[in-house]
Amino acid sequence: MKFEEADLIKHVNNNVDIKENLKFEYYLLPPKQQIFYQKLAFAMNVFRMGNQTWWGFPPIHKIFICNTWMVLIFSPMCLILQFVYMYKNFDDLNFRTLGTMFSIIPATAVVVAKIFICMIPAYPQIMKELMDKIHLNNFIDDEDLFIKKKLIQVERYTRWITLCLVTFILFDWLLWIFVPLMNNIKNKELIEKRLVRMETCLYLWMPFDYGYDYNTWAITHAMNVYLVGTGCCVFALYDSINFIFIFHFLSHIDVLRYKIKTYFATKLDESQTKRRIVDIIKYHSFILSTFKDIQAAFGLNVAINYAHNLIVDSLLLYQIMIGDKANRLSYVIMMQFHMGGLILMSLALEQIHIKTDDLPLLLYSVPWEKMSVPNQKLLLPILRRMQTPLVFKASGGLRAGVRPLASILKSTFSYYVMLKSSIE
Repeated sequence: MKFEEADLIKHVNNNVDIKENLKFEYYLLPPKQQIFYQKLAFAMNVFRMGNQTWWGFPPIHKIFICNTWMVLIFSPMCLILQFVYMYKNFDDLNFRTLGTMFSIIPATAVVVAKIFICMIPAYPQIMKELMDKIHLNNFIDDEDLFIKKKLIQVERYTRWITLCLVTFILFDWLLWIFVPLMNNIKNKELIEKRLVRMETCLYLWMPFDYGYDYNTWAITHAMNVYLVGTGCCVFALYDSINFIFIFHFLSHIDVLRYKIKTYFATKLDESQTKRRIVDIIKYHSFILSTFKDIQAAFGLNVAINYAHNLIVDSLLLYQIMIGDKANRLSYVIMMQFHMGGLILMSLALEQIHIKTDDLPLLLYSVPWEKMSVPNQKLLLPILRRMQTPLVFKASGGLRAGVRPLASILKSTFSYYVMLKSSIE
């Protein structure tokens, strides 16, 4: 009996290992063959964050192209119509409605900004380079297990981040759809007496009144379901793409560090030493040029994320602590999405500085004293270039990382206390 149990456990463990190996082999496939990148390319094309032909995929159907133009046209219109609605109805709006608008309007502005960021020349340039130049799969060597390990790690991180961002934002979208509906059902009698306005998730100025009429409210809310859902997808997918570039870039730094540590560990002749020094120089040059491209393409997005959290987080915290209980869960999910994404991005960008800070010391530790004078001279220029660690600077010269994150966290609680005391 004991032997049967042992065989069963061994059989189960073998099956688990086989499944894990198959999963890892899938991660090592070219990205164009992976379903994750196929779906991501389709989504970014539908929501006007790029063109899937940039990644070597066929063009999307003409039906979906209509949605890309709708995103471009309706996103700024939504922002304008929200301001018009607030201007015309500000005196009649209750605390709950104002709380919703002050939370949604900044998010709408960020969505509009992200859509227009995709039009700057640096963005399509770096997106076209992902599959054939930046993606770690292009650097796989059958004999190099380290790069394979890093590639598997990156692919798992990108999938988890994308899954978490999409799950959080879509769950919040569902809450913004159904919570106002439930509140309207609950306040049916007050609405009929015109004492309470009907709630929705996006308050836009319309040529008709949808505050007390069920038919016009149904039309408006149905339209808002699409508009808010589109905005949520833009939010989650754009930041997911940003994380993909950051994680691959960090892996390239790890590969460079690995090469410096291992290339000269064995005995080499002068020609072999020269080839390896040249390879390190070229790889470091590739890292520097990629870093500049990432800063140019995503620096404005990072700055906008910091500004958005600085403005909105204290309002969300106030709504969670003091605001209406019916909408509390919606604000909790919003805060987790915005603040959680900012924390992850700040920590990832801080890693760029940490991983490049000791690169000169790492290179200086190679056995250069055993090299020929020409090879030693080859090391000097790259040693100089490595002296300055890389620091990701968002638009406006903002140094992204832990410091601005800590400042935003402090400001969030300070503004919350100020809001609470001023309103009370």
